[in-house]
Amino acid sequence: MDRRNAHVNRTGLVILGLVLAAAGGLGLARGLGAFGKARASGPVLTAEARRFADGHGWFWPAVAAVAVVLALLGLSWMLAQLRSSRVRGLSLEPDIRAGATRVEAKAVTDALEAEIGEYPGVRRARALLVRSSQGAGLRLSILYGQEADPAELRRRIQDEALPRLHAALERESIPTVVRLRLTPREQPATVV
Repeated sequence: MDRRNAHVNRTGLVILGLVLAAAGGLGLARGLGAFGKARASGPVLTAEARRFADGHGWFWPAVAAVAVVLALLGLSWMLAQLRSSRVRGLSLEPDIRAGATRVEAKAVTDALEAEIGEYPGVRRARALLVRSSQGAGLRLSILYGQEADPAELRRRIQDEALPRLHAALERESIPTVVRLRLTPREQPATVV
């Protein structure tokens, strides 16, 4: 999930939470008699509200339309979770009038993962090209073992892997976020 979707999710969940908390608070207050003893034990829909619904033919279709709109909003919210900022491919030509050369993002990330995966102590390397405000960005997630030197690992990524990537993509730089994670302590094999 990208940051924009995360922001929309937080905002939507806060609004939904506030609405539901207000409705729950009103229901609890009514049940505890805050609006009078008669309302606390009476039905939620009064005879007057039922007469209104029966007397106006548009009422139930309007309720159905509101329900459909809410269902569509929920569906669009679910579909937004599936969208990501992942880049499928990169254009290598700055001016498409001169021609178009496109490289698949998977080929680029696979090569970068393979190179970093060869560094001493690296257990796993994952690379992801994403859209950012400056164009394409790169997210690297490196899992390394106890024997690896994180400073040396960071230096090699910065001084070797990323410059090769920039040269291959004919770009001066790509905004990059590198996450280095140490593997949990590995248990030695038991010999029987």
